[in-house]
Amino acid sequence: MKLHVIGTGGPRPGPTSYGCSCILEFGNECIMLDCGPGTTYKMTRMDLSPTQIDTIFISHHHTDHNVDFPCFALLRFDLDNNDLAPLSVYGPAPTQGFVDRLVGTNGAFSPDIVSRQEHPVAQHNYIKRGGSLPRPGTKAQGHDVEPGHIIETDAWRATAIQVPHLEPYLTSLAYRIDTNEGSILYLGDAGICPELIELAKGVDTLITGILSWNTREGTGPDVHHDVSADVPDVVDVATKAGIPRVVGIHGAPGTENTASLLREGYGGIGYGGQVVCPNEMTSIHL
Repeated sequence: MKLHVIGTGGPRPGPTSYGCSCILEFGNECIMLDCGPGTTYKMTRMDLSPTQIDTIFISHHHTDHNVDFPCFALLRFDLDNNDLAPLSVYGPAPTQGFVDRLVGTNGAFSPDIVSRQEHPVAQHNYIKRGGSLPRPGTKAQGHDVEPGHIIETDAWRATAIQVPHLEPYLTSLAYRIDTNEGSILYLGDAGICPELIELAKGVDTLITGILSWNTREGTGPDVHHDVSADVPDVVDVATKAGIPRVVGIHGAPGTENTASLLREGYGGIGYGGQVVCPNEMTSIHL
C-alpha cells in the first residue's frame, strides 16, 4: 500500500506547501483524501492521473481541502473516453450540493462541459483521442455522509465519524479505511475526541495535521485546543489505540522535529512509533 502525499500545507501558500490532499493506493484502487489547492497539477507532476481515481473523501469544506475539486473533476471528464466509472465524492453536508453546483447538469462549469460534449470540433477531437459518442458528463456524484456512516466495496471499507474543528459552521469528518493491505485513519486538521480513539484501534497508520505546541503544558495558545490536533492529542490517539505509524501533514514540522516532540509527549507519556512528515509530492510505502 502506498500513500501519495500531494499537499501538506494549509489555506495560505508557503514556499514549499499549499493545501491538503493525499491519495491512498492499494491493489488496483486509488482513493483521494481531500482535494486542496493545486492538487490536480501536483498529481500530474507525480505521474498520477485523475482517471485512476473513482472515489474522493472530503474531510470538511474549507477551501484548503476542497477548492481544487472542479479542476480535478473537469480534467477527469476531459480524459474520459467513455470508459471511466462514476466518480463518487463523499463528505459532510453539503457535499452533494457542492458537487452539483460546480459540475452538475446546471452547475457553474456546465457551459464548459456542454461545449465539449456538443460542438463538432470538440467531438471530432474527442473521437480522435479514442472517445466514443455520446460523450458523457463529469459522472461526479456527491454524497452527504453522516457520522457513523460506513461505505463498503469488495476492496475496502470506510467508516466516518465526526471530529471537532469549526462547529457549528461546518462539520468535519475523520475516515478509517480498511483494506486487505492495511488500514489508515485520516484526520486532516481536526481535533480529537473519545470516539476517534475508539475508531483508531487496530489502525496501521494515522494521517494527521500536528500543531507543534503543547497546549496542556502552557507552551502554546489554548484557542487551538479541540480545534486541531496538537502534540498531546496525537500522542493520545497513537498510544491509546496502539498505532505504529504517524504521518504528519497540513503544515506539520519536519520529521526529526515532530518525532522528537511526539517522543517527548506530555506528562511522561510519549509516542515510540514511526513518524514521517513527508514533503509535498512524495510517495511513501505503508
